[in-house]
Amino acid sequence: MTQQGAPRDAPDAPVPLDRGAQNAAREPAGGDPADDVVARARTHRVGGYTVVELHGEIDIAGVGSVGPVLDAATAGDRPAVIVDLRPTAFFDCSGLGLLCRAHRRVRERGGRMRLVCDDALVLRTLRAGRMLDVLEPVATLDEA
Repeated sequence: MTQQGAPRDAPDAPVPLDRGAQNAAREPAGGDPADDVVARARTHRVGGYTVVELHGEIDIAGVGSVGPVLDAATAGDRPAVIVDLRPTAFFDCSGLGLLCRAHRRVRERGGRMRLVCDDALVLRTLRAGRMLDVLEPVATLDEA
């Protein structure tokens, strides 16, 4: 069976994925598709730092669920926070605003914030927002 509109004489031509297939292609094997989309934060301690891992899609819809967790981690005197973006599936300017807010809160309280990120698209968003040099992301938790 050929795809509607596809030439019949080109069986090896690439066929665009439909929306469901695109989502399936980016899902981890055996993972719940909702885990890749729903924004959530996981917090744990490493040394003297509070590590906040941001999972899922950090966009205008997801900021509301992860923002309070990041606010709690940046509260108090001299907070030491590591924000880990490696589990993030998507990150846009709403996420950038969230990081700016967290960075400002930490700085105002005399603390320190480190950012872990190894995704080229997220790094491009940070660069476009002129926050790459401010947040100085590193690739691994050990480097942070």
